Order: sequence, then C-alpha cells, then structure tokens
Amino acid sequence: MKYLTYSGNALLAAELPDTSTVYYPPPIIPGLSREEIPRRLTEALESPLGMEPLSQLVRTGSKVTIAFDDNCQPFPPMRRPDIRQVMIERLLELLYSYGVRKEDITLRCAIALHRKMQVPELEHMLGPRIMAEFHPDQLANFDAEDKADIVDLGSTPHGEPVQTSRAVVDADLVIYVDTIQIPLNGGHKSVAVGFGTYDSIAPHHNPAMTEDTPHVMQPDGSCMHDSITRISRQLQKHCRIMVIEAAMNGATYPAHLRHLAKPPERLSAIEKVVRAATPTSMKPLPEPWRAGIFRSIKSEYAPIEINAGAIDPVHARTIAAIRPQLEVRAPRQHDTLVFGLPDLSPYSVGARVNPVLVVSDVLGYVFNWFWNKPFIKPGGVVIILNPVFEVFHELYHAAYRRFWEEVLPATTDPFEMRDHFQEKFARDPVLVDAYRNRFAHHGFHPFTVWYWATYPLRYLSDTILVGPPDDRAAKRLGVSWAPSLARALAMAREKTGGDDVAALTIPPFMYLSVDGGG
Repeated sequence: MKYLTYSGNALLAAELPDTSTVYYPPPIIPGLSREEIPRRLTEALESPLGMEPLSQLVRTGSKVTIAFDDNCQPFPPMRRPDIRQVMIERLLELLYSYGVRKEDITLRCAIALHRKMQVPELEHMLGPRIMAEFHPDQLANFDAEDKADIVDLGSTPHGEPVQTSRAVVDADLVIYVDTIQIPLNGGHKSVAVGFGTYDSIAPHHNPAMTEDTPHVMQPDGSCMHDSITRISRQLQKHCRIMVIEAAMNGATYPAHLRHLAKPPERLSAIEKVVRAATPTSMKPLPEPWRAGIFRSIKSEYAPIEINAGAIDPVHARTIAAIRPQLEVRAPRQHDTLVFGLPDLSPYSVGARVNPVLVVSDVLGYVFNWFWNKPFIKPGGVVIILNPVFEVFHELYHAAYRRFWEEVLPATTDPFEMRDHFQEKFARDPVLVDAYRNRFAHHGFHPFTVWYWATYPLRYLSDTILVGPPDDRAAKRLGVSWAPSLARALAMAREKTGGDDVAALTIPPFMYLSVDGGG
C-alpha cells in the first residue's frame, strides 16, 4: 500500500503493509468569506454568550486591551488579509462608535513564553492600517520577563501563582481575539497562559500534569487544563475578559494542493495524475528549493462560525463547531503509528524544525490528537519519517540548541529534566535576554514541549526515526533509528507482536475517536 506523506520538505510514496489503515482528515467545511466576517463579528458582539453586549461594556473613558495570539497558529500562515486583521479592524470601528478613544486602546500579542513577533510578521497579521495607527506605542508583544509590567495576583487554592500583564489588570475590558483550529487553544488558556510568566506557567506545563492523563490537546479530562482554568478564574476576579473565537475550518492548502489531504476515492482524475507524479518530481530538487516551495504556501483557512462573550460558553460553542471538521472514527487501537512529519511546527515559524521538535511535536501533539483514548495500543510503537536535520535557528531556537547540547546528553526523562535543569534554563540571564531582545523562545520553552510527551514516552514501547543517515540524532533524543521504513516496521512487529499499522495524513489536522480497544 502506497502512503503519500511528508519527510521534512520531501514528499514520499511510502510502502506500508496492505492491511494498514491510512486516516485522512474530513472534507473541508465551507467557511465564511472575508467579506462576511465583519457582519458576523458585529452580530456576535451585539448578542454575546454569557455577557452584556459590547456596547454596554464600554463608553468614553473606558480603557480596552485587545489581545491576540502570535503566529504559531494557524499555520501555515493565512493568505492576506489575515482573519485577525479583518476582525480587529471591525472591532476598532465598533469601539470608536461606542465612544472609546484611540488613546485608551492597547493591543498586545499574547506570546507567553514563545518568541516575540517581529515587525514584518505583525504587519502581515494585522495589516498596514492597524500598524500605522498603533505601533509601536500602543501595539507590542507581551514580555513575560518585564518585571515592571508583571502584576502578582496571589495564588489559586492549589498554590499555583497567578501573574499577568498590567495591560490586563489595568483595562476596564480585555478582548481576546482568537482563531481556533484545535481544542487545545482558546478558552481559559488564552489570557491565563498568553499573558503568563514562567512562574505561573510552570505549574501546569509540568510532567506531573501529563504523567497519568494524556489529555493536553483538549480541556476534558486534562490535569493541565484544570490548572489553567483555576488560574484563569483567579484572574477573572481582577479583570473583565471577553473572548472572540473564530472556529476555523481545515482549508490548509490552496486549491492546487488539496489533493495532498484527500483519500484516493475523493481525488479527481487530474488530481490522481498530479498526486502520482509529485514524489518523483520533487525528489531531484535541492533541499533549499523544496523548502522554498513549501514555505510559499499560504493557507485558505476560514471561520466556520464566530462567537463572542464569556470564556466558558464561547469555548464550548467553538469546540462543538470544530469537532465535525476534526473528528475521524477509528474502529480500534492500532499496534503501530507511521507519521511523516513535515518541516512545519507551531514553534518553528520562520525556521527549520529542529531535532527536539521532531520528537516533541509527534509525541506531544500528534499522539494526543484523539477524543476518548489513544489510537495506539499500550506498548505500541510510533515511527516518525523525517530527516532530523541538526539545525537550530540562531535567534529563535537558542534555548533549544542548549537543551540539545546540555540536557539531552544527560537525560531524556521529563522529571529529571525538571528537577536538574529547568530552573537553570528559565533563570539564565543570557536566555532571558535572548527572549526579551533577540526574538528567542524562552529558556523554559523546550522543556514545555518535551513535557507534553511525558505520557507517550512511558506508554509506548518504542519510537523509531526513519530519515536520518545514521543513529546519532536518535541516540541523543533517546529513541531508536532504522535505515528504512521496512526495517522500522519489522522492529515494531518485534516490539508489539502485531502488524496492525495506522498512518495519518496531516495536515489538515484531525482527532481520532476510537470505537474499540483492540
């Protein structure tokens, strides 16, 4: 059986056993056009869920903070105008019409411990009009290490520190504008994490949160999300928050590339020809050319619906809206997962996927994309197809390089990392300066993504890399290596005693619902 998949910036026609199951994302649900968004947003703000209309929440003299996510989602980046630009431009028009003065509006990119967005990236997301009106004095990245901006609001009943930006606490209304692709994002996570500090994020981005419960990708049944919710409710005692959530469809690819996400039976005759020729035609191209082709892709994402109001009812509506776009039924749990990882990650926007992200994105993200239980059996095997280039962006991934060079040679165990290295990296003045002034992810960030893999690292019997020329990277990452997919499948059979193979075609994203146990 042929399985068209990625391996970095290559497309492979991988050979799987004929009995394998290849899962594809659902067909794209039609979304709102850019022209429809202003009207639908206005309607949402006039009849919000669980709150008064926006017109009753603000007036002349009201101080408003408009918050928005960074460009780690959606990805690949949207074609212009970005949906956030369209929504925020309309939101500003409404605020002005209700008497709010421009000088009383602050815009903040809620980066948490991600790297700060550079000016061209902000301009791509928000457009020239908003940049000209507000940047740089009233539009900036949040800075989790700016001590003058951080407000301490005590602790939750569980002892979790609650810290946030003065722009959140001093505002009469915080409006968080969000685009949601998966249940992980949005909801209580928006302000509580987006404006969190190392001290307030460390309690829930912690291996203990995912040691026994795998759910990090959705709120239900998640210790991590329970902690975030407690922090969010403490925040809400000190500030009023309205969220605007655009539930997004799965239109990752422009029309000429949508065949990459379709099962054979949904392909047109032309798409079948193009699909068959793609791996062969891409193979002779130099790696930089292939990288350039994929990085030029602009997604066609569109909102399925837009809701505004209080956090709980809005996010519940969002999850209900995106579930049909994400959900795929799996009849049983499988022995082995084969997944080709593209050179694409929420944490490598503008950079190559580094070796740490190769493992953490598959085990922390892809493994956890399910609704009820893992689609791999206990003791199963994950095979990752990726070249695993040992490259780290000089600016963005400074902490990741040190994690690779200092932490992984000593341990791959999340708890040992936490106990022996986490504080050193999080407080390191060089890494703090890199985060604040040189667009680097925070020193704690590589730990957070590794911690999300805590459950699968113990649940699986093995993880096997296929793509690197030798086992150097695998040894450093604490996983296995195979020179070919055929050899990796044989190794998996030896580990599991079975040959029930599943493969995922991602992107677009999908969450599996497992019907049976085996």
